Amino acid sequence: MDDPSQPNKSNSENQNLNNNKHTREETSDEKKLKKKTMRVSITEGSFGVFSNSLSENYIIPFALSIGSTPFQVGILYSCGGLLSPLGQIIASRKIEKKSRKSILLQGIVGQACIWPLFLLIAVLFMHNLLLNFLSWILIGLYLVYMLSSGIMAPPWFSVMGDVVPEDYRGRYFAKRNLITTGIALFGTLLFSFALDWYKDQQQLMIGFILIFLIGLITRVISAILFTKHYYPAFHFQPSDQITLTRFFHELPKENFGKFTLFVAFITFGQWIAAPFFSVYMLQELNFNYSIFIFVNLFASIVALFFFPVLGKLSDRFGNVQLLRIGAIIIPILPLMWLFVLTPFDILLGPQFLGGIGWTAFNLAASNFIYDNIPSERRGECLALYNLLLGCGIVLGGLTGSIIITFVPITFMNKFHFLFLISGIVRIISVIIFLPKIKEVRITDTKPIFNIKNTNIYRWIYDLTVREPRKRRRLK
Repeated sequence: MDDPSQPNKSNSENQNLNNNKHTREETSDEKKLKKKTMRVSITEGSFGVFSNSLSENYIIPFALSIGSTPFQVGILYSCGGLLSPLGQIIASRKIEKKSRKSILLQGIVGQACIWPLFLLIAVLFMHNLLLNFLSWILIGLYLVYMLSSGIMAPPWFSVMGDVVPEDYRGRYFAKRNLITTGIALFGTLLFSFALDWYKDQQQLMIGFILIFLIGLITRVISAILFTKHYYPAFHFQPSDQITLTRFFHELPKENFGKFTLFVAFITFGQWIAAPFFSVYMLQELNFNYSIFIFVNLFASIVALFFFPVLGKLSDRFGNVQLLRIGAIIIPILPLMWLFVLTPFDILLGPQFLGGIGWTAFNLAASNFIYDNIPSERRGECLALYNLLLGCGIVLGGLTGSIIITFVPITFMNKFHFLFLISGIVRIISVIIFLPKIKEVRITDTKPIFNIKNTNIYRWIYDLTVREPRKRRRLK
């Protein structure tokens, strides 16, 4: 006689098999959607990065062409670094209540709305209207542009962290950066020649109007492509929220906090000089726009060749090892500007090494955040991380602006003095903070380089850390 429970058992097993099959189908579909998003993101990034590169590379030449002073350029370039992280904090709070897709599109639309206003400033200048106010209007609009850029960052960073597999991030983002940067470079170089042609024709503002129009079009296309992304389910719990007080309290204790302090101090040192390299080339070295843009972009051209190699190194050796490569190179870059005068010297010196150093540093820093922060906290941690970096940008930019405007420097070129200070601050930051950062990704390979084993590290560490501690103890 058959067991009466057997039919029920069979029905239960069939139901489980169907459920498992349905789950596998969902997982398979999700993987397909993620792969599609990774492909679309490269296309979207090509338009988005191109739009951003136009603003980054041409905003200072445009500011100078409408009569902005070096002090105003310093404010323009540095204060944007604070508005971007403020936008990220706004977005990270919105993620708790709104979808990541809607927040992302809000930021893109905000950026797209600023491009026509840049164009309007060029028209007003052509007609000699509001000339005394145009530089300050430009600064205000650029700050709104950077605020919108910041709003985009946390949702994008969070989504891509969920979409890209952990063991493939280094290679994927290296590939994405390679393609998007290559396209942006080609377009930006093309516009530099166009801008020089318009300048020769005494129609420089027409060239800027063309640039701003293309910036608007490419940003709108980017916004459309963002609607094609797959946005995985995201569940935020109140316990995942990170307050400013909690974040700053944990900074000196946690691995991610030490990393944040390190990058913030490097950023401070960087931005003491960063806004003034362009002014130095255009006003001191008298580069034309084509040479100026090519020199500016050469580091990115070098990066194209190193993205694949550095992406593989990141996946194989871990991000801290890659961070060290960048940290060795970055401090010497501004010091090299003391000795270079021609475009050829700059290309083969600071720009070539900068293409390697900053590519390694930025790729490692981005992936380090992914590795150290869980998905549900990435948006907020990224916002607070960039807030601290934004403070470094603003303080560095204002420091440089004050020095170059108000400090009487007679013993050397005032720009060279800024470059020297920038290099010293970077060196001290690397020596103090980099050895404290630990790799969290498990790798089976030996370190590429350990800075603690170098004589320069031991000398500067004794000078800046050990000796001051001894003196405090004796007191």
